[in-house]
Amino acid sequence: MSAGGLSGRGALRLGLLLAGAPALAAPAAAAEVVVLLRARGTGDPVPGGQIRLPSGEIVALPAGGRGRLALPAGTHTLVASAPGWQPATVEVASPAAAPVEIFLKAAPAALEIVVEAQAASPHLSRQVLDRERVEKVPGAFDDPFRLAQSLPGVASTPEYSPTSGALVVRGSAPGESRVFLDGVELPYLYHFQQYASVVHSRLLDELAIYPSAYGPEWGDAVGGIAAARTRRPDPVRPHGGLNLNTITGGAWLQAPGGGDRAVSLSARRSYADLFDSSNDQYTVWPVFWDYLASAEQGVAGGGRVGLTLLGAGDSYGRYVGDTGLLDPLSQAAAPDFRFSRAFHGAILSAELSGAASQHDTTLGVTHDSWGGALPGGRQDRRAVQPVIRHTSRFRLSDALLLSLGGDGNLQSVTRTVETARTWAELAQEVPLLAQGQPLDDSASRLRGGVWVEPRLRWGIARIQPGLRLQGDSLVGAGALEPRLGAQLHVSDTLQLRAAGGRHTQAPEVDTLLRAGPQVALMDSWQAILGADWAAAGRWELGIEGWLRTVDDAVIDQPGHPVRTVQGEAGGVELTTRYRVRARFFTYASLALGRSLRDGAPADYDQPVIANLVASWDFAAGWNAGLRYRYASGLPFTPLSGAYDGDTDTWDPVPGRTNSDRLPDYQKLDLHLERAWEFRTWTLTGYFEAWWVPAGSNAMYVVHSYDYTHDATVAGPPFLPLVGIRADL
Repeated sequence: MSAGGLSGRGALRLGLLLAGAPALAAPAAAAEVVVLLRARGTGDPVPGGQIRLPSGEIVALPAGGRGRLALPAGTHTLVASAPGWQPATVEVASPAAAPVEIFLKAAPAALEIVVEAQAASPHLSRQVLDRERVEKVPGAFDDPFRLAQSLPGVASTPEYSPTSGALVVRGSAPGESRVFLDGVELPYLYHFQQYASVVHSRLLDELAIYPSAYGPEWGDAVGGIAAARTRRPDPVRPHGGLNLNTITGGAWLQAPGGGDRAVSLSARRSYADLFDSSNDQYTVWPVFWDYLASAEQGVAGGGRVGLTLLGAGDSYGRYVGDTGLLDPLSQAAAPDFRFSRAFHGAILSAELSGAASQHDTTLGVTHDSWGGALPGGRQDRRAVQPVIRHTSRFRLSDALLLSLGGDGNLQSVTRTVETARTWAELAQEVPLLAQGQPLDDSASRLRGGVWVEPRLRWGIARIQPGLRLQGDSLVGAGALEPRLGAQLHVSDTLQLRAAGGRHTQAPEVDTLLRAGPQVALMDSWQAILGADWAAAGRWELGIEGWLRTVDDAVIDQPGHPVRTVQGEAGGVELTTRYRVRARFFTYASLALGRSLRDGAPADYDQPVIANLVASWDFAAGWNAGLRYRYASGLPFTPLSGAYDGDTDTWDPVPGRTNSDRLPDYQKLDLHLERAWEFRTWTLTGYFEAWWVPAGSNAMYVVHSYDYTHDATVAGPPFLPLVGIRADL
């Protein structure tokens, strides 16, 4: 339109309006609508999403699942989709005052076959548990280390017995194996009688068991190594959950901290003591708790630094001896024993990566308080242990990787024991008090090692010669430990592997202080030979033979001098696995072997161990699982009695070492759970049944006051466990 009048088109439109004719509709202005594509059940952003408009136009959304659409005013039908997710159709009004959230359900999992044997590892004898199996296997009770007892070569021990919390690998004694969390050794592994381990599975990423003949990265152990790695938090949005069942209650949280920072928190506590303070056996109901808090910060180049605080505690009171097996007079005289143990720790870790190198450093410290008391005696043991561990890996060429590092710890122990007699019945819980010797002393030790391991690839072969130098100040000795591993990738479905070498370990501080300087490093030569085959590229079969010798293995029994023995152990393990990720897995194993010390069965000698584990997501939101364990009964030494007129007590007199056995052990765990997905969180209800057949639930042997009669204490044959869990 010119300054002086209407244009021809403007004059025509105005003429039509003046004549009463309807106006020609102008295109409606488009409004901006913000859409958020989220996963139903968690609220996480869905990457790779797209929106189909009513016109058929496809609009791709950014990786974070948040996008902007220009839509005319009115109501529009949109179709949201993303790879791996079910499409969703929604009605959207434009303009929209707030962002529009569209929630997608996960599509049924594809048949992704997982072949674990093909995963590379510098340790050629290993078993690995990831979060999926830890969280879904029955009887694991949401704890990673309980599931470790379903692995081949790991002893199956009766639930709730004094030995149930022991991690026993290929017949070795519990103290001959080590348990690490993010590179720092845990003072103890299980809460009271294996109710639960001290690591929450929701904050666990992986648990690896190296049963023998592992590489030089790990030392000061003639048994196995259990290495757990915590889960890294999502730096984008918070995740958390609550868990409540008939034994414990707990919560966990992982959340971003701004920028490239994130935090993790977890805490659990048993609560049976809040409703029942005692029973015929327990004067104070068992109580346990644990916590973990961590924060991490990303650094330039893809590295990270992190700080973790953790701790756990246990306490209870019980009568010494089983009151149900005592006469009324003995029941009245049964002393009341109070036990408590707790530890706290801090871990500072750093990971730095370069173009052809990676460096991992861990600094940590733990404080362990271990005590018990009863009329006439008490134990108070405290240990502080700062540790350092470092590993560097240099890729020198496509065929050569050089790995080297070192570790060390300074252990400071103070001990106080007041007693006038031995307490053999308490050897598993308070071994210092069980010895019957008053103590008031302290000691320090420095131990550690340095190591180097070239890893060479030559055609289908991978060869790993390694060397470790290990030493201990309290023993006053060191040792060179040569180790060698080799692996042949015969085909995509067949691998052969062999490893061997020397391993040494210094006895525990308490044993060294009681035995004196004559005790040397325990010395073990170990070897493994195995093969892994993936039938049709999916069903895994494995066989592994193993041998272990131990010189100067320490035997430390209450009331007897410390002595050293020679040991040998060997066996063969058969395994089979099949796994479809996020849908089904099954695992079975059969281990045959013997473990001897000076010709007698070792304390954890189990000639036959069989395991079967299965878990199946058989329908949307439903999971069912089972676990079956069978093991030969553990050996034990029978006791007779001798009267001590000076103290007016009967003292135990041991018979032939480990000449008797408990009944064979069996246990069946069943699990059923149902999950309901809401927009940003998931509610899961679950039921478990733990069943031990009659005659298989013998936990340990108890004796009359004069040791003329004995009987086995039986654990509960059936235990139902009902719980709910909320995850967001």
